[in-house]
Amino acid sequence: LVVAGQNLLDDHPVRPCLDPSRPDVIVGRYRPATEPELARAVACAAADPDGWGALPARARSEILGRVAQEVRNARADLMGAALANGGKILSESDPEVSEAVDFLEFYRDTARWWNEMPGLDARGLGAVLVISPWNFPIAIPCGGIAAALAAGNTVLLKPASDAVLVAWELCQCFWRAGVSKRTLQFIPCSGNAEGRV
Repeated sequence: LVVAGQNLLDDHPVRPCLDPSRPDVIVGRYRPATEPELARAVACAAADPDGWGALPARARSEILGRVAQEVRNARADLMGAALANGGKILSESDPEVSEAVDFLEFYRDTARWWNEMPGLDARGLGAVLVISPWNFPIAIPCGGIAAALAAGNTVLLKPASDAVLVAWELCQCFWRAGVSKRTLQFIPCSGNAEGRV
């Protein structure tokens, strides 16, 4: 759980990340967000304390280019997480990593192109919530995060409960490349409970 730039590791209950092929095997644990933490995350995203939206499009594009390289470098970790926590075989997750890289390259170039078009004022709208599915746990969340960040928005990632480990590994790529933990927040929670807020 990452809210407003902080990894929250307190004594709240944790939920397991399970291996669907061996349901009794726990491959990770995560702390789900509570309603007050979700409200704090939304407030942080709306405030954009690091000024992501004010960065020039070229600066955002350069950072997302570094994210693309991090995703390339993390191919094995992402595929391993998708196998362990999502049950995706390697022939399914390998092209998904490539698609994630393609999304990053496409959205960073497209956003830069729109921002450099004469007479056009292109800017982000604020905060974007990316809710990722369990069946494409690498490419779809990466595409949503990349598109939102490229346009100058902050992002809250709420991964599918059956693919939290995969989403965590994906966020690591963004954070290592220079996207702050206030610009991209990680808020795993139940879509039927806390996530309805």
